[in-house]
Amino acid sequence: MDRDMNQISKLQHLSLSNEHPVAFCGNEDEIATGNRSTGLQEQGFNPINEFSPQNKADRKAPRSSAVPEAMLTTKQLFQYWNAVNKKVKPIRLLFEIPETRTIQDQGTKYVMYKVVVIKSGTYDGSQAYIERRYSDFEKLHKNILKNFKEEVEEITFPKKMMAGNFLPEKITERKLAFRDYLAHLYAIKDIRFSDEFIEFFFLPEVQEAYGCLRSGQYTRALSSLLNVLSLQEKLCMLHYDRLVLTLSAIGVCCRDLGDISGAYEFCEKAGLILHNNCCHKYYFPLIKVQITLGNELGKNMHHLQHNLTKLEELNGNQSNQPSLKELVVQEYIR
Repeated sequence: MDRDMNQISKLQHLSLSNEHPVAFCGNEDEIATGNRSTGLQEQGFNPINEFSPQNKADRKAPRSSAVPEAMLTTKQLFQYWNAVNKKVKPIRLLFEIPETRTIQDQGTKYVMYKVVVIKSGTYDGSQAYIERRYSDFEKLHKNILKNFKEEVEEITFPKKMMAGNFLPEKITERKLAFRDYLAHLYAIKDIRFSDEFIEFFFLPEVQEAYGCLRSGQYTRALSSLLNVLSLQEKLCMLHYDRLVLTLSAIGVCCRDLGDISGAYEFCEKAGLILHNNCCHKYYFPLIKVQITLGNELGKNMHHLQHNLTKLEELNGNQSNQPSLKELVVQEYIR
């Protein structure tokens, strides 16, 4: 138990830290920087850590540019942003398979591949990883073929071997093949943002975590959800609904484990992602939980209470809405 709690504390620190801001990951045409809008921001969505006090302070700080941008000609602006783009390192995801383990269970023997998802172009202090076997990769490939057959027709998928599956050299060969396969899929933009590709990296873990949450195993659920969150922050920045669900579930786990401060932080992040999306089913429950948790922590919650009152005047009383926990336990039911 102590070991689990130490690991959870470490992961929680990484997820809450503003030293490693969430970035939109992609190729060179999808570069994310702290001072420029991304595709997400154009849709009205800001990355989680854009709301940190430090970032707000940075935005208010005067620029050191000698010439205000408003005074530049169109040509000068083009040259300026072109120079900025050349200085920015593109952020991409890398997929490494550093380890494998052979499992023998009830007469079945197979190899598990540990896949580590790494954010390049910046320091990545979050070691998010999954374990998958050959049949999992094969299922991914079949799902991709259903909707992206033309895009992947030149991508080679490792074939099944009739013998020698457990020889060290064969395992190493397959490790490299799976690594390259994931990299090739990620390089195709439509596949990179597809449900088929993204869910390969967390769906089994998130389903198991929600099962633990529903059965009251909050410590196990929290440990899994924190790893899932780290993966989703790298893979799902266009799918903000998934981040809201995971952050809310982590908040519920923290609250039931007595970590009021952690619960408040994660619920606050989920609320900031939704921002003014009051049509989202989690919007009102998140505000209510934040107010309750904030009051317990002695925070000034007048602004949120005022917002809630105004929204209830516009949309009617929300007392009959399900609680955040009631919503969370209904998600990812197999």
